[in-house]
Amino acid sequence: MPGYTQGDSEWSPEAKLAVVIETVTLSEAELGAYCREEGLYPEQSQQWKAACLEGAGRQENQEKAAHKQRKENHKTIKQLKA
Repeated sequence: MPGYTQGDSEWSPEAKLAVVIETVTLSEAELGAYCREEGLYPEQSQQWKAACLEGAGRQENQEKAAHKQRKENHKTIKQLKA
């Protein structure tokens, strides 16, 4: 697993994302087997998945806010030119 070494309790963000991607379609039993092989708990995988989804949601909100700000800036510039 990238970013993980035996005895290392720290997983890199890339390794966490890889675990999420690899486990998203697994059944509960398959997830349990995968986690035993990788030395982690299923709850960790679920927490990492939740964090990924939360981050994606934040990014979407930031993009919407930036788009709204660009529209407001464009409107202001148009008013100032008039």
